[in-house]
Amino acid sequence: MGVIILKKTLITAHAGCMNTPPNSIHSVLEGLKAGADIIEVDIRSTKDGVVILLHDEEVMTPRGMRRVQDLLFEELKHLAKCNEIIRLEEVLPIVKEYHRVINLDVKEDKAIDPMIEIVEKHNMRDYTIITGCDKERAFQLKKRHRPYQVLLNASVRLYETYKGDYESFIKETCQDAIAASCCGININYHLCREELIDYAMFRCLPVLVWTIDDSHAMERFLGMGVHSITSNEVSTLVELRDQQYIS
Repeated sequence: MGVIILKKTLITAHAGCMNTPPNSIHSVLEGLKAGADIIEVDIRSTKDGVVILLHDEEVMTPRGMRRVQDLLFEELKHLAKCNEIIRLEEVLPIVKEYHRVINLDVKEDKAIDPMIEIVEKHNMRDYTIITGCDKERAFQLKKRHRPYQVLLNASVRLYETYKGDYESFIKETCQDAIAASCCGININYHLCREELIDYAMFRCLPVLVWTIDDSHAMERFLGMGVHSITSNEVSTLVELRDQQYIS
């Protein structure tokens, strides 16, 4: 008889999963078709306030590197011909059609308010989680947009500050999440240990890890009972998750 897993770990498709271009319609669709529960996209806004899916602060153009925030949307699309520049409005209906959740990984503060407006326009609040937030960004976001689910991004700097004192790192991370009214903790899987998962669980803070593409690491964190695993290899993770889960 196998081990009984009582809680099914959610699977988050990383932007650019399944060997697709990051932050593309193709990436979103492939993640959904592969069985992801959550679709992650990166959020920025252009000079004229258009909310787009883009990870990097700068893009390569024929004139060299240009900051996204200095370009109008149409200008950005024209200059960055090699890249597919997608508006957030284009992907929300797709995720909604599949009845899945979208993870909006915020890359800059100025994108937050227009991003929220678009989510509200599409009635997607209940299908949205927001990541990319240190404790200050999370606090300010929850202050202005209280109904939204926001995850605290665990601080690498805090981890390095405590070095050999993992217990203090755990306690301060959970305290920061609670103080900012976050609904959970989003953490690089290299920094995540079972002690954090257990400590956070008793404070009703689910732990979500990113980004795991190695099958052995997938199995290990599935066994640890994390709330979600972000991966580029969605199909592999779905298969491993379903093997471990007994309904």
